Parts: sequence; structure tokens; C-alpha cells
Amino acid sequence: MTTALLWVSVAYALLFLAILVFELGRSRHHGPDIVSLFMVVSLLQVCVPGLIMFGTLPFVDPAEPTGNPFFDKVFQDVTLDAALLVLGLTAWFYACFYVGIALTRLGRGRAVSAAARRYTFEPRYKWLVVVLLLGLLLTVLAFWSLGDSILTRYATLILFRDQVEDVERNAFTANAFALLQTWSWLSVVTIFTVYQRRGAGRLFTLCILIAVSFAVLSVSRRALFIPLLMSYLAVVLHTRKWHFRWLLGGAAPLVLWLAFGKNILGAVAYGGSVESVVGSYASWASAMLRAASEAGITVVESLGTVLYLDIGPRFGVDHMMALIKLLPEGALGLDFNFPERIVRISTEAFSGPYALDIPPGFLGQMWLDFGLLGPLVWGLLMGLQVALLQLLYERTTPSWASAALMALLLFLIAYPVNTGSLDFSFSSDIVVMLVVLFLVVRTTRSPAAEAPDAPLGASAVTST
Repeated sequence: MTTALLWVSVAYALLFLAILVFELGRSRHHGPDIVSLFMVVSLLQVCVPGLIMFGTLPFVDPAEPTGNPFFDKVFQDVTLDAALLVLGLTAWFYACFYVGIALTRLGRGRAVSAAARRYTFEPRYKWLVVVLLLGLLLTVLAFWSLGDSILTRYATLILFRDQVEDVERNAFTANAFALLQTWSWLSVVTIFTVYQRRGAGRLFTLCILIAVSFAVLSVSRRALFIPLLMSYLAVVLHTRKWHFRWLLGGAAPLVLWLAFGKNILGAVAYGGSVESVVGSYASWASAMLRAASEAGITVVESLGTVLYLDIGPRFGVDHMMALIKLLPEGALGLDFNFPERIVRISTEAFSGPYALDIPPGFLGQMWLDFGLLGPLVWGLLMGLQVALLQLLYERTTPSWASAALMALLLFLIAYPVNTGSLDFSFSSDIVVMLVVLFLVVRTTRSPAAEAPDAPLGASAVTST
């Protein structure tokens, strides 16, 4: 069976190359755009991990492929049919996504020239810095309440984030640490906004230090990976260049961090040694499989959904419930018991009722929603959102700040690719971030010039 799965790895590689060639050709004249950036985010979380996962499975110990109970359960039970189904859903989604882009282009009909740009986004950088400093103050106060020394506090913080029952928690610390992602993502916009202002060198350095502080205090691997990826997307969007050397240069350390980061944090929290971290995997194939599974956790979750969940079509009810649960209890006269969250249903099927949330995966959620029609619905809707964001950017005066803001908004659209559920897209920390952006970003509008004939994504963009 594992040998047959090598062909699935080859299929992921071919799919990746096909999309890469198509994107390079599509963006050859105008450079990468927001559509291209969405594909980067998606491919790094689906196709590349899928290629590595199924390519390394034949070379690991089948009794303990990764050391993660959930991953190991899925890889031990995975079948060729399940792997091919997830692969097929992936290819079908990408095809429908591009159809959604094309339909939006047909509906809009025209793009705009650089001279016709009507909007300028001007984040009030001083207010952003103030918000980040307040967020840092709240986080540091919560951190300081966790122990008597820096090392003790940090070890306790790791246990706190792992939701260990023995660690005391209260409303203040829970909310302070829950908002860490908000401050971390806002710091990316702040850094690029300050960067474009002359004479702000010291403030720029301060913003970098604040962003690093949030990454360290988040005690998670994604807290480092996501801001770096978001920054890369902003640079690519503004410069209209791919900067592939940055991706290649950052690949090795990020793979090592994904493979060993959790073990390093565990060693800090539980008093482990360097030898225990280095020797935590039976082979490098096992370490690569674990890193790919962490980066492509949505693929593993989707495999789990295909293997373990048989609950009938959901028809999008989970996303509607996620949105409604943002409302205060009893609002709009809604006084009834909500259905059990799909995240808890999938968690119980994957790891038992007491495990931390494990979503059904991006592709798995499509399968649960509408079966084989799931990628069609999701692809068209996501294509519509990305295309509309691209159209907005084409009407925006290019700047480092607007590029960072667009990269953040794109990441919110693409967030379900990683989380596998809109439960996390409608979470309180995302709402707080959007409210802050609404308050601090000033939008100015100028008269529009007549737009020339041009296809979507081919506007005459001149980076500044």
C-alpha cells in the first residue's frame, strides 16, 4: 500500500508543476498579483506537503510514523482510495477557483490603469504603534503573572497554551493570550507602514522588536511562520517579483522548525534535553513526514474526514452556525441550543471527545458540505473573493502599506485552507483585528480616469 502511495506523491508533484507553470505564464507580463499570492499560500499548505507526505510514507516506521497520535492514526489507516479522493478534491477545487476568477473578470469586464487608481490606504501608523504597545503591555502583564522567573513563566506559558489542566487560568490571561495572533498580524502592517516613511528608522526597529516579542510569546511554530509568509506576500505584491531565493533560503530553517519546534518547546516546558529533541525521530524520513504533516495539517485532517466521518451532507450549516455564534447569547431572539460544532464532531472521531480541536480539514469540509460538488461551491466562492480583492488593489495607489494590508486581507480569505473550518475565521481575535483596521486605516478617494481595455490581473501597475 505505501509503495502505491508514491504515485499519489508523483500526482501532487505534477499538479504543483502544472499550477506553477500556469501562474508563471499568467503573470509573465504584469508580475504576480493577488491571485498568484493565494496560490502560493494554498500550494505551501496542500500540494507541497502532500508531495512530501506520500513520498516519505514508505520509508518510515509504520508503527510510529511521526510520533503524533493523530497523524500516526491517519497514516496507519490511510488507503489509496482515500488519498486519491483528497487529491481529486484538490485538483477539482483549483480548477473551480480559476473558473471563479474568470467569471468575475467577465462580470467586471475592465481593469484600470495606474492613472485611474482612485483609492489610497493610509494607515495611521502612530495609532497602530499605540495599539501594538497596548497589546504588548497586556501580554507582558499576563505573562508576568505566570511565575517567579522568566524561565518559569515561559515554561508555564507553554503549558498554558497547551491547555494543561494543572495550569491556573483566569479571564485576563485567557483573553490576553487569545489576542496574541491579532497583535502579531497587525505588526506586519505596522512594519511596512512605518518602513515607507522617511526618518522612521528607530520606530521601524521598535516595530520589529515588538513583532518578535509577539512571536516569542505566542510559543507556537505558526506564530513565526505566518508573519514571515505574510511579509513575503507583501513584498512580492509590491515589487511584482517572486523573490524565489527568499523561499529557497527560508525553506530549510522553517522545515527544521516545523519538525523540531514542538519538541523544543516541550523540552523547555517539561525539562527535556537537547539529546531528547535531536533523537525524537527514528529517521530523517520521519522528521520530514512530521514537518510536512504540520505544514499540511489540512491534508491530514481531510484524510481523517474521508476515513472516519460518515455523517451526511452538511450543506454549509457549520459556517452559518460559526457566524451566528458571534452574536451575544439571545441576540435577535435566537434562544435555542446550537448544533454541535463540526470541529468537535471531527475531534471526537479523530482523537476522542477530550482532545483539543481538530477540524475536518479544508478539503474534508468541502466533502462534508456538498460531496463532489463541494470544491465547485468553495472554488467559485473563493475565486470570487480573491478576484474582488484583486480588483480593489488595482484601484489602489501602490505602496508598502497597501501591499501589506492586501496581504493580510488575502490571508484572511485563505485562512480556511489552514484551519479547515470557518469557526476560526469568525473568532473573536479576527473580529478585534478587523475593528482595529477599520478604525486606524484611512481611505482617501480621488476622481477616476477612464479605464482602458485590460483583463483582470493585467493592469499597468508601477511599484513605488
